[in-house]
Amino acid sequence: MRQVITLLRERKSRQRAALSRSWRFFPRSWRLYSLTWRIGGLIASALVLGGCASGGVSPQGAAIRGLLPGDDDINERAEAISFASLIADTGDRSGLVVLGAAGGPATFWPTGNNGMLSLYHDGLQATAGLRENLLSTRYAPTQGEGPADYVPWQQETPVAYRLERLWEDADGLTRALGADARLNCESPAALALPLGEQQVERCVAERQWDDGRETQATLWRDPSTRRLWAVDETPWPGGPRIHWEVARPWW
Repeated sequence: MRQVITLLRERKSRQRAALSRSWRFFPRSWRLYSLTWRIGGLIASALVLGGCASGGVSPQGAAIRGLLPGDDDINERAEAISFASLIADTGDRSGLVVLGAAGGPATFWPTGNNGMLSLYHDGLQATAGLRENLLSTRYAPTQGEGPADYVPWQQETPVAYRLERLWEDADGLTRALGADARLNCESPAALALPLGEQQVERCVAERQWDDGRETQATLWRDPSTRRLWAVDETPWPGGPRIHWEVARPWW
């Protein structure tokens, strides 16, 4: 019996140590980002509610209606709205979403029902309103020091890097996991998007997670500016599949 208790204690100790290592990877900038995320959410919500309070429907409110089944063709809706927009699919909801707020490289996209997508340098940073939510994302080069806002898709490829993610599971528990990853990009080719074709590089990120599992993400980036036009990924092993593509750019 004592041996069983000892083994359980050792297992819990290893789990705490792994979570502690992952938490240490997140610098003080994580707290700053968390504050930015909350402020962005408040601003985005205010923009949506503002349209209702004035007796009309804000662009955000009109786009959120596009997340409901049975609406008009999404491409037609994207064409009709002259605001920055994405077509997003998070598994439990899909449709056109309009930019709610932006601050530096961070953008916030309300999806209705208290939902939100947050992008950082055009890549998925965090979510809200899903059954399981991504809380934070951080990238770092595997060799040398990178800038605080380092992201791999803005680098020459192939490129190896480190990815760390923090999320909340369906039981409300906070999880953390890291991966060693490598990004490879193909030659530019045409990609059909809601408002027309774009010449992009298709990039595949191979992720080897610390728990032994492997996942893959696909990004489509502009060959000149390296901005992302579309992303298809599972943020962590067993997480929700999230796909989005730019309808009307915000840059």
